[in-house]
Amino acid sequence: MANWFTNIFGDKPEPEQKFDRMSVLDDIRNEYKIESLNAETALKVSYVFACVRVIAEGLAQVPCKLYRTEEDGRRVEATDHRLYNLLHRAPNDWQSSFEFREQVGFHLALRGNAYIYVNRNARGQPLELYAYDPKCVKIEQDDDYNLSYVITVKGGKQIRVPASAIWHLRGPSWNGFEGLDIVDTAANAIGLGRAAEVFGQKFFENGARPGGVLVTDQNLTKEKHLELVEQWRSQYAGQANAHKTAVLGNGLKYNAIAATADEAQWTETRKHQINEICRFFRVQPVMIQANEGATSYNSIEQLFLSHLTHTLMPWFTRFEQSAYQNLLTPADKKAGYFIKLEEKALLRASTAERTAYYNAGRTQGWLTANEIRVKEDLPRSDDPKADELSPAANLFGSQDTSTDDEETQDDN
Repeated sequence: MANWFTNIFGDKPEPEQKFDRMSVLDDIRNEYKIESLNAETALKVSYVFACVRVIAEGLAQVPCKLYRTEEDGRRVEATDHRLYNLLHRAPNDWQSSFEFREQVGFHLALRGNAYIYVNRNARGQPLELYAYDPKCVKIEQDDDYNLSYVITVKGGKQIRVPASAIWHLRGPSWNGFEGLDIVDTAANAIGLGRAAEVFGQKFFENGARPGGVLVTDQNLTKEKHLELVEQWRSQYAGQANAHKTAVLGNGLKYNAIAATADEAQWTETRKHQINEICRFFRVQPVMIQANEGATSYNSIEQLFLSHLTHTLMPWFTRFEQSAYQNLLTPADKKAGYFIKLEEKALLRASTAERTAYYNAGRTQGWLTANEIRVKEDLPRSDDPKADELSPAANLFGSQDTSTDDEETQDDN
């Protein structure tokens, strides 16, 4: 095996070439510049993808329903309205409600904007909903503050669409008509996270072993130096060649470089960037399985309540109010229609806790049997008493259900 080393050595002296440890980081900076970041490359950072997924799936997994407020103040599901099925079942021919809202959540969380084309009938009622890729949409504001949208379709053709045909969901905004792009806002944090991941890949790609240098007292020409490097890589580099025994000849020595990932603070950088990215997305680290240094809670219910309150509810409120503004006609608004994301689905307690809650509701007279059955996804009872409130006698006194005839017989 030493023969290929023997053929490399020559008599022409060459200046000594020293290993530059910073060259790896320079390669990373050159290959992954912050300016090259976009939505697709940002999602390659694991904790960016995890944060976006938490928000998108949170927006998608709860039921989305259309309600109507009755004259007596009760709210009922408006299942007879065309918009109900679009929001609750399927907004178009190829997506379910979950898939559609998940896509919208990805656009909102990462790009700060979601652009949805609303196909309406002659009366202005929505028939279909289509979400456009945010990078294909450009928003313009005229001198009179009216908005219009320039959409780039397949083939590069651009079409101008009036604001009445676009349901524009916005994240936090600086100018009021366009949401802030999180890829631009968090470019430094995302870029550093990406660089740390690439550094780890480069560090471990040679069998998870540190790099080293081959040392010889003989002089090498530039060509033979390169030939030696290639021969060494082909024989010993890579995971398939890890831990092979190297046979060196002609005075060659291998000196391992005592650099570790910990010395480069790679591990600490990775941990710090997880918290840094979570702050940008307002997602608790524990929700993306980053438990180190995470806040502890007395129960899982309290954890999800905090997640719902601080992470999801702002997005829920944006969705509900924007849908009310853009999807309902003036006649619908006047008739008392509104859109609701049922966030209580995220706070479903244990069987024992739900039983105690229902018993309290029945005992104190603010829940009926049918209301409980609906909450448990059970069919409503046909018993008329299932829709009646029946407070306990020891709290409100017994209810007199006897007839006048019975009272007369008792008197006799």
